[in-house]
Amino acid sequence: MSTAELAPGRLRAAWAALGAPATGRRVPGTLVVALIALIAGTAAAFWSIGTDLHFAYADAQSHLTIARRIFDSKAPGFTQLGTVWLPLPNLLLMPFVAVDWLWATGWAAALLGIVCLVAITSASYRIAARIGLGRPARLVLVALIVTNPSLLYVHTTALTEPVLIAFLTAAVAGLASWALSSRELSAGEMMVFSGAPAAGAVLSRYEGWALVASGTLFVMIVAWRRRRSIKHVVKMAGAFVLWPALGVTWWVAYNFAVYENPLEFMNGPYSAASLQAPVSESGFLAYQGSVGLTLWAYHWAIIGTVGAVTLVVAGLGLIALCARFRLETRALIVWLMATGWAFSLLSLYLGQTHMNNMHTMPTNWWNNRYALVSLTWLAMLCAVWVDTCLRARRARVLGIAAVVATVVALAGQLTWSLADLPGRSAVLAEAESYMQIKRANGTDAGARYLRDHYDGGGILMDESAAGNAVLPQIGIPLREYFNRSTGEFFDEALRDPAGHARWIFYTVAAAPSLSSAAVADQVYATLLEDPSVLAQYETVFSEGDIRILRRLDGS
Repeated sequence: MSTAELAPGRLRAAWAALGAPATGRRVPGTLVVALIALIAGTAAAFWSIGTDLHFAYADAQSHLTIARRIFDSKAPGFTQLGTVWLPLPNLLLMPFVAVDWLWATGWAAALLGIVCLVAITSASYRIAARIGLGRPARLVLVALIVTNPSLLYVHTTALTEPVLIAFLTAAVAGLASWALSSRELSAGEMMVFSGAPAAGAVLSRYEGWALVASGTLFVMIVAWRRRRSIKHVVKMAGAFVLWPALGVTWWVAYNFAVYENPLEFMNGPYSAASLQAPVSESGFLAYQGSVGLTLWAYHWAIIGTVGAVTLVVAGLGLIALCARFRLETRALIVWLMATGWAFSLLSLYLGQTHMNNMHTMPTNWWNNRYALVSLTWLAMLCAVWVDTCLRARRARVLGIAAVVATVVALAGQLTWSLADLPGRSAVLAEAESYMQIKRANGTDAGARYLRDHYDGGGILMDESAAGNAVLPQIGIPLREYFNRSTGEFFDEALRDPAGHARWIFYTVAAAPSLSSAAVADQVYATLLEDPSVLAQYETVFSEGDIRILRRLDGS
C-alpha cells in the first residue's frame, strides 16, 4: 500500500484518537496534540529569532548568561546560579547553551521552549480527556494554547514562564490521573507522576510553591473521599509533597551555603523584595492593598495576553463548571489549575509583583507576561463551556449555535490580534518597546561592534547594570569577561582596568530612578572616580549611552 493510500487512514485514526476516552495511563490523541504543538512552536521560533525579538527582554538574556557561566566564566561553578531567580530554568538551559551557536543565536532557549510548549499542550489535553471533555472541547483547548501569540513568543525566549507552566500543568495532569483512575494508584506513582513535576515547578518560580499548597489540599480531599482514612490521607499527601519539600530544602540550604543566609532569596540585596522596594516607596504600586485595583490591573493584563473574548468565554465556562460538576473531583481539578491566577492576584495585592499596562498608573508595559500563567486554566474553562453546550439535550440546536458563535468569536479575536502584532499583544508590545530602547540608546549597535571587533585581551563590563544584559547577543565566551559574577576578579579589574582588560564596555546612563543601586554601572562609576584610566584607552565606539574603549598599546 502506498503512502498516499495510508495517509487518509492515519488521519482518520488521529481524528478518532482525539475524541477517545482515557484508559488507564493512556490518553489517545496525546501524540497528535504534541505534534501540533511542536509545529506551532518551531514556526514561532523561526519568526521570533528571525526578527531578533527573542532577545528583547533583558531577563531572557540574563537567564542564558547564568546558564552559560556555570561552566564558562573566570569563576565557574554552581554558585553562578545566584539567588535572584529559582535555579531550575537555568539548569535546564545548560545542555543547550553549551553549544556556542545555540547560545549566541538564542536557539538554546527556543529549543527548551518548544519542549515546554509541547508539554503544556499535551498535559492540558490529557487533563481535558481525564475529566471527560469531548473532541470539540479538546480541540478548542489546544487551539487556544498553540495559537496564543503571547505564549508562542515567550516560548522562544529564555524567560521562566515556559518552564513554570510546563511543570504546573504536568503536575495537575498527574493529579488528575491519580484522582480519576479506576485503579487506585500507589504512593510511589503519586511521587513520580505528580510530586516530581510539582518539585520542578517549586524550583522554577514561586507560583510552584502555591501549587504545592493547593495540590496538597486537593490530595487530602480526594484521598478522604476514597477511604475515609486519616492514615491514607497522610500517606498520599506526604507522597505528593515529598519531592517539592526536598526542593525547597535544597534551595534554602544553597542560600545558606553560598550567602550564609538561608533566606537570602527573600531578603537579600538581589531579592525580589529589595529590587521592588524603591517602586513601592515611590508610590507606583497603586494596586498594593487594593482588591479592586489588583483585579483591574491583572485582568487587563489577561486581556492583553489571552484576549477579551477568551476571558468572557472562560467566565461562561466557570458558570457551566459550577452548575455541571459542582464540587465533584473533576471540578476540583479545574479549580486546581487556577492556582497561578490566584497566586498572581495575591502577589499584586501584597506589592510583591510589579505590573503595568495601558490601564494602570503609570501607563506603560511591564511584566504583563505574568498573566500567561492563567492561560491553561482559562482555556480549560472555555473547553468546559463548549462541551457543556454540546451536551445540552433539551436545547441541542441552541447549544450548537452557542458553540459556533464561540468558535467564530475566538477565531475573530485571533485574526484581529494577528493583524497588528506586536501592538495587540501586551507581551509582544512590551518586547517591541524594549527593542526600540535598545536601538535608541546604542545597546544593539554596541553589542554588534564588540562582537565583530573583539580581538582578545579581556573585557571589563558590568553586565548587571541596567541595559547591559546583552552577553548572548555579543556572543563572546564568558571567560573573556571581568564582570560582577566573577567576584574578586571583577574587583581587581576595577582597581586596575588597564592591567586586566584590553576592552571596556559601559553605559553612561544613570541608574533608573525606581531601581536600587544594584543596577548602576560600576565600571562607569570607577571611571568617574579615576578619570586617569581613560588616558590608557581610546574610545572606539560611542552611540547613545554606550561606550566601548580599547587599550591604546594594543597589547
